[in-house]
Amino acid sequence: MRYLKIAVLLLFTMPLAYAGVSIDGTRIIFPADSKSVNVQLRNIYDTPALVQAWIDIGDPKKTPQAEEVPFVLNPPLVRIEPNKGQIIRIIPLDRSKLPKDRESIFWFNILDIPPSDPNLTDKNHLSFTVRTRVKLFYRPQLAIKATDAQQSLQFKLDDSSNSMTVSNPTPYYITVLQVESGKNHAFNSGEDAIMLEPFASRSLKNFKPDLTTKKISYEIVNDLGAVQTFEAVMH
Repeated sequence: MRYLKIAVLLLFTMPLAYAGVSIDGTRIIFPADSKSVNVQLRNIYDTPALVQAWIDIGDPKKTPQAEEVPFVLNPPLVRIEPNKGQIIRIIPLDRSKLPKDRESIFWFNILDIPPSDPNLTDKNHLSFTVRTRVKLFYRPQLAIKATDAQQSLQFKLDDSSNSMTVSNPTPYYITVLQVESGKNHAFNSGEDAIMLEPFASRSLKNFKPDLTTKKISYEIVNDLGAVQTFEAVMH
């Protein structure tokens, strides 16, 4: 315990060096007919940053094989000067194995490595590498628009368990932030949000819908990262 207290004390007394590179937007949409998509990075701090970028297929702890990701990044490693920006281009490779009847999901990552500070050479300090990870949706040409799909969720009451199932009958991934029935809420916070895969269903086991009304209100995240609210009728 004594050593723990000393460690905590050092943590709050040592200068901190941390990164400040951000990605514009909270998700990336790659239309099938695009030759490339640009991702804007911004360094908001007064020190340069070294940024490494890569794409994974869903496991944040695993680096996928090259053949598992049908994209390359240009550049994959870049230095961004203070208060400047940098564009990373996502360039498609062989997309023939990707489904043409629904979206595919990948994850775009950046690792922000702060530079060494010569002023802290002889001092104890902590330096953090900061990883940012956002969803990358590959979107083929689909019969239904994304805006129509987001308001097409279906809700069905399970009489035996007094719970509800939410279904996504569309070819899009849809992130649901909240479901409301009367005064009852499905999730306690945004951290409980669910992402419905195309043509998939999810049981909201801990959610008790208000049986006096069949109206459902739900919140989703649209392509711009904004929250939108829609209504549906529970069946």
